[in-house]
Amino acid sequence: MFHDWDFGSYLQGLFSCKGIECKTFAYQTMQTEEEANKQMLRVVADYRPDICLGLKMDRIWPSTLNKIKRKNIFLSLWYCDCFSEEVLDWVKPLFKEVDLFLTSAKGLMPKYKLIGDTPTYWVFEGAYLPAFPRIKLLQSWKKTYGSQIAFIGNIFQPPVPDRAIAMRRYQLLKKISKKYQLKVWGLQGDPFARKKWGLSGYPVIEWPAYNEEVVKICQASDIILGINTINTVELYFSNRTFLTLAAGGFHITSYVPWLESMFTNHKHLVWYNSDEECMDIVAYYLKRPRMRKKVSQEGQRLVRKKYSMKRQLNKALGLIEKHYG
Repeated sequence: MFHDWDFGSYLQGLFSCKGIECKTFAYQTMQTEEEANKQMLRVVADYRPDICLGLKMDRIWPSTLNKIKRKNIFLSLWYCDCFSEEVLDWVKPLFKEVDLFLTSAKGLMPKYKLIGDTPTYWVFEGAYLPAFPRIKLLQSWKKTYGSQIAFIGNIFQPPVPDRAIAMRRYQLLKKISKKYQLKVWGLQGDPFARKKWGLSGYPVIEWPAYNEEVVKICQASDIILGINTINTVELYFSNRTFLTLAAGGFHITSYVPWLESMFTNHKHLVWYNSDEECMDIVAYYLKRPRMRKKVSQEGQRLVRKKYSMKRQLNKALGLIEKHYG
């Protein structure tokens, strides 16, 4: 089963609202890849879907997808991660097996097309609005959820293949914590995160920060800091950007190529190009609560109007309908 805050649960809720029957299959808790693949084939055989929509499939074998295709089931992979300027090796064989490939990294589309003829489109996740309701800030939240700077996510992010990526995140957060009140929200997934940070000043609140909890953090904190896994791929950035803005947070985040095609700097959010620029922006906006409020309101309005997950699912369904034979 997916958690309530997983992409799969969000999509299941949207499918249900559309009257589309949907069964989910989550394999991450299974002990081995062999078990995951056997269970997936068993679920497909029992449920007999017309369409199989994979959201990552990092533990699913190409041979398993091939067996599913031979049952005349339409296969689509909606891959929403990007850890490199190159297509990851394990994604390539899956890409060749599916009938439709959706990516949140627009800049990688030409490289995907070099691998094979699979129809490929840019479709990001967006914000699942029912999980991030508009809530008026309560002063009682300030003590628990408030801070000058908040970061939601992992400091060291164990899944990234390049350790340098995680270290860049750590170095920026370390600089901020030395000068400002910083809270990092969420389970770290790394038993040595506290030791890596240092003996004192570990800023992590070790509990899951999802859905309405994110809204409370965004409302109670002065600044929500965004740090992407990679900043050099056109229009790939953390989906927390959409979630933060939908939740009404004032967001400062790393610039990625063509971010200006989706947001206006200093109107919907604020972006930085270096750690030094980030520190300057933090210092500037901490002194200007009215400006922060205006930017956060504009950012929230834009995301809830244009960048909801519902709109993105509609786009994905349109593409599935186009290519489903």
